[in-house]
Parts: sequence; structure tokens; C-alpha cells
Amino acid sequence: MAKPEHPMRVAIIVNSFPEISEKFLLNAAIGLMNAGVDVTVFAAHRSQDALAHPEYTASGLDARTVYLDIPRSMKQRLLQAPGKFFSLFAQNAGAALRALDIGRYRVFAKNLKLLWFGSAFTGRYFDVVHCHFGMNGLAGAYLKACRFCGSFLTTFHGSDINTYPSRHGADVYREVYRTANLVTVNTAFTGGKVAANGCSSALIRIHPVGLIPADYAAVDRTNVRPHSILTVGRLVEKKGHEFLLRAMPSILEQFPDTVWHIAGDGHLREPLERLSRELGIEGAVRFEGLCDADKVRSLYSQSAVFVLPSVTAPDGDMEGQGLVLQEAQCCGIPVVSTLHNGIPDGVLDGVSGFLVPEKDSPALAKKILYLFTHEADARKMGAEGRKFVCSRYDTAILSAEMKTWYQELTDRSSTS
Repeated sequence: MAKPEHPMRVAIIVNSFPEISEKFLLNAAIGLMNAGVDVTVFAAHRSQDALAHPEYTASGLDARTVYLDIPRSMKQRLLQAPGKFFSLFAQNAGAALRALDIGRYRVFAKNLKLLWFGSAFTGRYFDVVHCHFGMNGLAGAYLKACRFCGSFLTTFHGSDINTYPSRHGADVYREVYRTANLVTVNTAFTGGKVAANGCSSALIRIHPVGLIPADYAAVDRTNVRPHSILTVGRLVEKKGHEFLLRAMPSILEQFPDTVWHIAGDGHLREPLERLSRELGIEGAVRFEGLCDADKVRSLYSQSAVFVLPSVTAPDGDMEGQGLVLQEAQCCGIPVVSTLHNGIPDGVLDGVSGFLVPEKDSPALAKKILYLFTHEADARKMGAEGRKFVCSRYDTAILSAEMKTWYQELTDRSSTS
């Protein structure tokens, strides 16, 4: 196979796109485009979020996105599958038959999604297919077997290894581990879980998700409101909002003017609002709902402390990296979080913030109160956090690294 001309043609596989809560995927794709990679995004679904990322259209990525529009309803998928199969069979019989190979591609063959992938990729070839989230690696394995690409890699983000195997079988990723050319993980903790699940350690490299520091350079920290707390994240079990709610009464005892802003929405909003009333602290808690980027930046500019009290959910779900912690540090805000999953990789404990045990409300209160009462230390921690994030999580740096890995895979493929 002749070595492909530059720029490399890379297909990025995602789920719904662009999700308001997954800006890191948008940043990664735009960063690769800026690094000179010819990017095409293949999204299973269109985002249903009411809010949108302006960068999606401003960057031109919208013109480089192919929507597979796989029906979310299995009933609708079953109705459309025969037509998809025969249409694909007429163009590429091998791809059509392979799409139904449940033994290899497991849930992605069983739920018929590969018929849509085969149809979208027929007539196309990419040097590399990059699958975000482990389950999409099943599509990557299929696309490589169908010769739609020279190499593929899969990036694990957290929930894809924390809970997906327990729901779909411990060996659900067997074909991914067998045929992937590279596996990347956002933290060392995630990497350990992927290795324990059966992936060769030789395949695994750590590559955190990043941000664009310039997006936060304009955050004005000159008018920070004393005793203000911010949390950004979906209202779901693993975010641990309950445990900061239970810490609030002791914080309010010392600083009655404390206000906690919660940016995000989810199925726990009503129970959390009810708990705040039961604790008698509803006046100090602001449920902001789903916020766009401008609103989040405004909240960052006002907040004295950022807190992410993450925990392991009852179903085993955990944080992956906790990118909002890097966002907050990039803004120069001291952070308080937990000794949970990969979070310690992204916070310098005692330097840019504090980490406490999961579900420990008194410990959360103690560290928040320390930052409230030691303003000079809080400012120093904020400055250290920004330096740390800009040196380690800048999308431009991470994109250059990923481009190097793409080239490595492409070179290897061209000589095989």
C-alpha cells in the first residue's frame, strides 16, 4: 500500500454531536483541523440539546460532519434495517454480512448499528479511524475489517469502561482489543481499568481531553464574590451534589452569605432541590439549569471556589477525567474535589486545590472554609492551577501529540 499524501484523512466516530456537555470532543476535532489533519466527523445522532456551541459552525466543522441518523428507537431501526442491509449488500456484500456478525461485534451488530456505519463508509477510505468512547471501538473494528481504513484507535473516557462491560458482558471489547492499533485513555486510572478488562498494556497511552486556554483568558477575576461556590456538571449520582448540600449548613454557620451556584441539569434536580429545602438552605443554593458557554464563563468570573464532589454511583458509574476541574483551574479558581477515579491526575492536591475522600461532607466543608479564610493561599492556588492546566491540557499541544500518533499508525500501516 502506497504511503498516503498529507494531510492525513481521519474519521472521528462519536455518538450525539455536538453535545453541550461534551465540548472536549468539539475542541479535539477543531484542534486536529488546526494541526493540519483532514477531519471528517461521523456522528450516530444529531444533538438534541437546546443550546449550541457557536464554534461548531464558526470553525467549519459542521460542513465536515456526516450524520448517520441511526434511529434511537430499536423498533424504528428494525423497520429500516432490511432496506439498509439490501442497499449495502448491493454495494458491498462483505460489509453487509460482516455488519451482522454478533460474535465479533457484539452489541453493535446485535442492535444493527453497523449497517448504518457500513452504508456511510462505503466508497470512502481513511488513513485512521478514531473512535471516541469504547463502545464505538466496535464500529472501528468493523470498519478496519471492511478495509474502510488503514488503522483505528479507540479512546476510553470513563463510563465506557466503568459500567458498559457490566451491562453488556465483561468481554464486550474483545474484538476492539484484538484489532485496535492504539488505545488511548484520559487518565492512568482509566488505563488501569482498560488493562484489567483485557487490553494489552502495550496498546495503551494516556491522552487527556483538553481545552483551549484562550477561551478562558477573558474571564475577569477582579470582582470575585466572597464566599461563592460553583459546581458545573449534570445532576446525576456520580457528581455527588448531595454531599456538598449536606456540607452547606456548617459552611453557612461561619459564613451566612455563602451562595452555591449549580450549573447543569439532570434527573436529580427535583430530589436535590427537595433536599436543600429539608436542610433549610434553599436560599443559599442556586440551581442555574443548563448553561451556555457565556453563562458558565460569567459564573467562573464570580466564584471564589470551584467544587466537584464526585462519587462512585450505585451502578458503578464514575467520573472519567472531570474536565470542568481543568476549566476552573484554567480560570485561576482554586478547586476542591474528591479522591475519585482519574481526578487526582488533573488536580495538584495542596497546590492548585484540595482532594478529599468521597462522600465526606465534613471534609468538603473544612477545605472550602480554609479557602474562604486564607485568601492569599486561595489566590496562589488559582495561579498554580492555571499554569498547570496550560502546560498539560492545552488542546493545541494535545492535538499535535495525537497527530504524531496518527502519523505513526499511518506509517506502520503503509509498510505492512
